[in-house]
Amino acid sequence: MGVLNCKERTKSCTHSAGKVRRRGKIPGVIYGEKFNNMLFEISELELNREILKEGESGVKSVNINGETHQVIIKEIQKDPVTQKIIHIDLENVHEDKKVQAEIPIHFLNEEKVAQKGGILQKEKASVKVQGKVKDLPKYLSVDLKNLKYGEAYRLSNLEVASEITFMENINSVIATVTGANTNIVDSEEEVSDGPEEIEDKE
Repeated sequence: MGVLNCKERTKSCTHSAGKVRRRGKIPGVIYGEKFNNMLFEISELELNREILKEGESGVKSVNINGETHQVIIKEIQKDPVTQKIIHIDLENVHEDKKVQAEIPIHFLNEEKVAQKGGILQKEKASVKVQGKVKDLPKYLSVDLKNLKYGEAYRLSNLEVASEITFMENINSVIATVTGANTNIVDSEEEVSDGPEEIEDKE
C-alpha cells in the first residue's frame, strides 16, 4: 500500500468541485482525529490505481501538507452513468482507535478449483470486521486449493488475529464450488486423434 498524495483546497466558488474534476482531480473532504472537514483534492489516476490494487476498504495512508495520516474511506460518490468517482469522504483515525471496516478478500489458488473440474462461485468480496486501526489487515486470504466440488468456504474457516472481531455471521459463505466444468479433460486420459483407420482387405 502506497501513500496517497492529497492537496488541501478552498471552496472559492459554487462550481469549484467541477473545476477540480476538469483538471483530472477528485474533490474530497477529510474529518476525524486531526481534521475538521478539510477540503482536499487527489489525482483521479492515483486514487483509481490504489482502489484497483487494494480495494475501497481497509486503512489507507494519505499525505496532506507534508504529514502522513491514517484514514478509512467512509463514502465514495460515483457518476450514475459513467461510474467514475466524483467525490470521496475520508475519516482520519488514530492507530489505537477501534473501528469497523470492510476488509477485502484475496482468493488464492483459484486455478486449482478449475483443474479439478469445479466452477467457483464467489459470494463475498469483503468482510466486515472490528478492531484497532493498527491491527486491521490489508486483506484476508482465502486459500481454495483444497476446496472440492459441493464444498463451501465459510467465514469461520478464516484465520485472523485475536484482536480482530467479525461483524458478520461466522457461518456466512464466502465461496462455493457449485458445478462441474465439462470442458476440462483429465490429463491422464488418453485422447484419440480420430477414428481408427480400417484396413482394406481384398
